[in-house]
Amino acid sequence: MEEFFKFDFEAKEVMLEGVERPTIRSQKKKTQNKNYSGKKKRPTRKNIILADNKKKMLIISPTKHSRVHDKKMSDKNIFAFRLPEIVSLFVDTGFQGIQKQHENTFMPIKKPRGRDLTVDESWWNRAVSSVRVKIEHVICSLKRFNTLSHIFRNKNGLDDKFINICGGIHNLELQLQ
Repeated sequence: MEEFFKFDFEAKEVMLEGVERPTIRSQKKKTQNKNYSGKKKRPTRKNIILADNKKKMLIISPTKHSRVHDKKMSDKNIFAFRLPEIVSLFVDTGFQGIQKQHENTFMPIKKPRGRDLTVDESWWNRAVSSVRVKIEHVICSLKRFNTLSHIFRNKNGLDDKFINICGGIHNLELQLQ
C-alpha cells in the first residue's frame, strides 16, 4: 500500500465500500462467533475495496472476519489518511466519522428517527448515490466469479488470494475494453 500512494494519484473521485462473502461455519465456537455476521445472518469474511470513478479497483484490504466494522477496518488499513485532499471520497453511512480523517468526503444523510428527510437531503442522497453506484458495479463484477458469491470452502488464508485474483481480472477486463 505504501508503494501505491507514492505514485501520482490520477483519480479525482474514489469510492470506499465493504464487501462480505459467505464462508463455511466453523466447528470451533470462538471462530463461529468471529465469523458470524448479524447483518447477513451467516458466517462471512469481509474486505474493504477502494475504487475510482472509472470502476478500476485501486486497493483491496486484507480479509478479516465479519464482526469487524467497515470503519474500523478502513482505519486499520489507513485508507482515508493517505488520500490527497483534492481527491473526493464517496462512502456509505457505515463509515461515519471518516470526515474527520479526510475533509473532502461525501456521505448520504441518515434519516432521523421519527421524521422524514427534507427535499434537499433527499436530493443530496440521490446525488451521492449516483456517484457511488460505480463501486456497486465493481462489487457485482467481482461476485460474478462464483468463488466470491458462494460459500468458500477452502482454508481461510486462501480467500485473500481469490479476491485479489478476481480484482486483477476485473481490472484487466477494464483495460481490454
